[in-house]
Amino acid sequence: MLVPQYKGINYESKENCFEKCASVKSILLYGDETAIPKPWITLLVPTYKRVDLLSQALESALTQGHCKFMWDILVLDNEPYDGIPNDTEKLIRKLNNKRIMYYRNSENIRPGDNFNRGFLLARGEYVMMLHDDDLLIANAMQRMGNYLTAYSAIGEKSIGAICASSVQFEYDAEHEVAKADIPGMNTYLTTQPMDYRVYVLTQSNVKILSHIGGNVPSNGSTYNRNAVIDAGGFNEDFGIMGDQILLFNLMKEYSIYQTILPLGFYRWGSNSMMNLDSSRQVVQNGFDFREYIYSKHLLIGKLFKKCHYKKFTRDVVEQRNRVSRFKINSSLYNDIFNENPSLLEHLFFKIVSNFYTLYKRAQTNILTKKAVRYMKKEKWSIF
Repeated sequence: MLVPQYKGINYESKENCFEKCASVKSILLYGDETAIPKPWITLLVPTYKRVDLLSQALESALTQGHCKFMWDILVLDNEPYDGIPNDTEKLIRKLNNKRIMYYRNSENIRPGDNFNRGFLLARGEYVMMLHDDDLLIANAMQRMGNYLTAYSAIGEKSIGAICASSVQFEYDAEHEVAKADIPGMNTYLTTQPMDYRVYVLTQSNVKILSHIGGNVPSNGSTYNRNAVIDAGGFNEDFGIMGDQILLFNLMKEYSIYQTILPLGFYRWGSNSMMNLDSSRQVVQNGFDFREYIYSKHLLIGKLFKKCHYKKFTRDVVEQRNRVSRFKINSSLYNDIFNENPSLLEHLFFKIVSNFYTLYKRAQTNILTKKAVRYMKKEKWSIF
């Protein structure tokens, strides 16, 4: 129960976000469900007027190595349908691949709502996500199959989501140049042994470390379709943190993991996260969400609020600065919150967070041993 002083959003109130765009139709323009009748995983690729980048994203998907299970691709085009084939449809028809199901919305809807529509249209038990400007490594699908198989078997709860780590790289949109050796890194990552290590994401991560820890819904991040539908889906009204809030709510009933091994490439420069306004929104939304957490856990707020804000904001800034020539400083966001922790508060936070990190590392090691032991026993692909 929230304390009376809190006047903000109740992030745990269940809302059916699928109804927000129920009047919008998604028209199937290409694809045959009988080609892959029962996919275990559906790769969802939401897109909007970025056909050149979409082409690269789909190439990374269609060149996936052999998998022991069936999977399909759902391309969901958010450019309003007017009866005339657009560039995206022309690309899909040119690819002419039986894995692809191509839908186009009758109206443009918000990104989170488009994600939700994709979950409703997806036929797989699990939905892997790939933004139209990102890429998968060449064996991401098979590796996610390994994770799902192992952790479904050894976990105490059903899997709600497995977030995929990624390699970030800067992209010069003006010259259409990726400032990284993507083919070389792809070859290197693909030839590395399967790494079953995962980080377990729980609500305690927010209380102790200031952030849930899950990566953006792209690059191979995979969700339990029914779990997302039951939870009400991605809530676009929560802002840029909507994906994190969904994970937070799924944690009540499901296990949520984060891979240590990268499964894709996250492109900075062509997406909105390079924009200063987007970085500000992340910092502001993160602050608002933690205010909600503190309203339920007053002691956590008193002990860690100042440290949490500094850490979260610094992490956002550092993540952006790693892939941008235009550097920014966390002082840009002092108007959101500008109280520095005392030396004692900082030391206490450091001690607690370090102990928590050691605990999580031990948890990872125990789960990894169980996962590898199970996969060897079942003679599943462990490499």
